[in-house]
Amino acid sequence: MKDSLLGKNSHIPTEYDSSLLTPLSRLDSRVRSGLQEFSSTMHGKDYWTSYEASWLNLRGIPQNRILNIAYSSDSKYFVESKSLKLYLYSLNNKKFNTIDEVSSLIRSDLEHTLKTEVEVDLVSSPRAIEDTHLSLDSLAIEKIDSYPNSLVIEPEEKEASEDLSCSLFRSLCPVTAQPDWATIYISYSGIAINHLGLLRYLLSYRNHQGFHEECVERIFVDINKRCRLDKLSVRANFLRRGGIEINPVRTTAGLEINMSREERQ
Repeated sequence: MKDSLLGKNSHIPTEYDSSLLTPLSRLDSRVRSGLQEFSSTMHGKDYWTSYEASWLNLRGIPQNRILNIAYSSDSKYFVESKSLKLYLYSLNNKKFNTIDEVSSLIRSDLEHTLKTEVEVDLVSSPRAIEDTHLSLDSLAIEKIDSYPNSLVIEPEEKEASEDLSCSLFRSLCPVTAQPDWATIYISYSGIAINHLGLLRYLLSYRNHQGFHEECVERIFVDINKRCRLDKLSVRANFLRRGGIEINPVRTTAGLEINMSREERQ
């Protein structure tokens, strides 16, 4: 396994170099965060979008697109964000005959690095904006608990099916300690979750250091453990850094994944 590029000075590559791609062990990440025993309960994908995908056509004219990448959360590895950014920079001066050639090369390089199937799509415009979730942002809370103490069900134990969101989420990069901002989307059916407690729980991540994928998996596991649910989906739309956004999704089996984006992305 190559050393991580995060937190290190790096030169911008001027020539194509697939070796820049760095895989990170998903199992190692889950072991560090104490989530490995829950791996079989989580399904989903990691969605990546780069707004700075660029290459040259055969006449040397720059071509720009938005790059969408997706692969299973069951994969052995996930890609390190800085290595992906540098890899995409290495394509900037490479000539291609067609856009399909670009997609094919990126897919091949990622699949070789991650040892899993990867979906690659180069598009001219981002995904449509749509959101029907009920926002928790305006709820009046007096304190933020340390997670997951505030996660509780409603005392009446009534059944509910809800789509909830919180755009106040912040966590910290475990390598650079820089803040990562996200909107968290939670859809569930089962015994109703207390909204105030859920908001306090999500805000308790404000100084938690964890990769995007780990934060989503911890939220999924904590809610599943402490609440009595039949179905659960947790999605995080993180604000982009370095032209790349990472949006992990974790669900119980059989739930459809909706990958809408939000206006601030």
